Amino acid sequence: MKRRLFAAATVACLAFMGCGPEAVYSEQFEVDGSGWLASDELAFNWTVEDSLARYDFFVDLRHDQTYPFSNIYLFLEFTFPNGKIARDTLGCDLADERGQWYGSGFGNLVDHRIGFREATQFPLTGPYRMSLRHAMRTDPLPGISDVGFRLEAHVE
Repeated sequence: MKRRLFAAATVACLAFMGCGPEAVYSEQFEVDGSGWLASDELAFNWTVEDSLARYDFFVDLRHDQTYPFSNIYLFLEFTFPNGKIARDTLGCDLADERGQWYGSGFGNLVDHRIGFREATQFPLTGPYRMSLRHAMRTDPLPGISDVGFRLEAHVE
């Protein structure tokens, strides 16, 4: 009986997570099991066709229970179609003061969807690039298994 209840809850959770805004762009990278090196730059490339549309930006992060920190800092670098570059640092809380993870997941893995820009318009049409690196003092950074970037159409 407990197994059936768990299976039904799992299916309901997966169905719920699948609902909501559809990604305009989404890509994930698997991180080497020996740890994420600060020099390992993850690059995401997409094309903007409508400079009037607004988007919400997310970093998707998956780690296991061995991740030793309650937060993570990320360096972001955006390259615009005209070659100009904008840099940003993103600080993300992953757990509360008692060590309870904010993310969701089953078993040993915890998933976080971290929103960092909302209702953002792109100034130009054309190809964009965002590169992402971790900015933690521990190198390589253990426990991180996947890192992704997601753009969703902004919904009022």
